[in-house]
Amino acid sequence: MSRVNKYRGIHIHVSPQNEHLNGRWVCGYLADENYINSPELEGEFLVDKDTVGQYIGVKDKNEKEIYEGDIVKREIWGEYVIGQVVWFDIGFCGFQLKCGRHYYPMGKSELDTGKSDDEVIGNIYENANLLEEA
Repeated sequence: MSRVNKYRGIHIHVSPQNEHLNGRWVCGYLADENYINSPELEGEFLVDKDTVGQYIGVKDKNEKEIYEGDIVKREIWGEYVIGQVVWFDIGFCGFQLKCGRHYYPMGKSELDTGKSDDEVIGNIYENANLLEEA
C-alpha cells in the first residue's frame, strides 16, 4: 500500500466566488502552511493553518478517512476510550491516539490494510466538547 500525502483544513473566505466554501473542510495537497490544492474543488484554497491536519493513511470502520485532529472512539481491553489523533515524535514517530495522559499507537496492521476498527466521532475544531466528556 502506498502512502497518500493528503491534508485537510477549514476554508477561510476571501473572495466572492468562494463564499459558499467558507467554513467548509477542504481536502487535498498542502501547497503552503495555509493553502490546500484540492483536486475535488479544482483549485488552491486559503485555509485556517491552525486547522490543517494530515490524513494518517487509515479509514475508520465506516470508511471515513482519519485525519490528525480527529476525535476517535476505540475499544481497548473491552472498554471504549475517546481520544484525539496526534503526531507523536518523542523517541519514535507516528500517529497516536491521545486519551488523557495515555497514548495508543495506530497499529502496523491498520497502516498495512488502511482499515481500522476505530470510529471517527468528530474533530477538535468543531467538537472539542467530546474530549471533555470522555
